[in-house]
Amino acid sequence: MKENHEKRSERTVVWLDSRLIPRMDGWLEADNCKNRSEFINKALRFYMGYLGSEDNTAYLSRALLTAIQGTMDDNANRLRSLIFKWCVELNMMSHTIAAHFRTDEIYTRELRAFAVDEVKRTNGQVDFEDAVRRQRRIEPDDQWQGSF
Repeated sequence: MKENHEKRSERTVVWLDSRLIPRMDGWLEADNCKNRSEFINKALRFYMGYLGSEDNTAYLSRALLTAIQGTMDDNANRLRSLIFKWCVELNMMSHTIAAHFRTDEIYTRELRAFAVDEVKRTNGQVDFEDAVRRQRRIEPDDQWQGSF
């Protein structure tokens, strides 16, 4: 027994914004539609698929997805580069401090508070050379800013 899978249509009244009709008519041929009903059916299927889909990328244009992915890749590359540079700076500073100073726990805590404050104030734009210049201006009896 064969089942009949033929498309059935049901007549319904749809009220459309009068400005949409000429725009729709302009797209009929481009979308390879024979009439307005076919165009509206395709548009509704597309929109309902979009609403019901968890992966909406199937409904976004390929150009848009490519542009978004390119921007994300560029940002990821910039972030990797910045993080690498920060790690190099941190490594240089850590080894310099460890090699040249013997500190106690209180001094280390005060230094950390100073570093946190400086990173916040400069929005993270601190490098080793700036720190060396700043240290040359600090007298041995001076205290770190923000010390306890």
